[in-house]
Amino acid sequence: MVKELSGKYHMKQSEIAKKLGVTQASVSQYLSSTRAAGTKVTDSFPKIRSYADQIAKRIAGGEDRYEWYAVLCTACKDIRSDDEFCRMHRIASNLDGCDICKKH
Repeated sequence: MVKELSGKYHMKQSEIAKKLGVTQASVSQYLSSTRAAGTKVTDSFPKIRSYADQIAKRIAGGEDRYEWYAVLCTACKDIRSDDEFCRMHRIASNLDGCDICKKH
């Protein structure tokens, strides 16, 4: 979402930070991929990219945080119900026995 807001919608890091409720330093780290896993997850799970694009468009369009939060909540529920995503997350995070995805 941060890369979309910065690149496609030409928002400044400080503006993105304010909209997302994070620091400008966090936005900078996301943009340089020092804080996020890059595109590996979004390449493997296109629905994550789709939700991120929807949310970025809403933020850039000036929607109130509580309006786009609804899409974020839907995305979380949908992604957490995806068995393949849960399996990959468990392996990547070394979370033997984790069952949080199923508790939605």
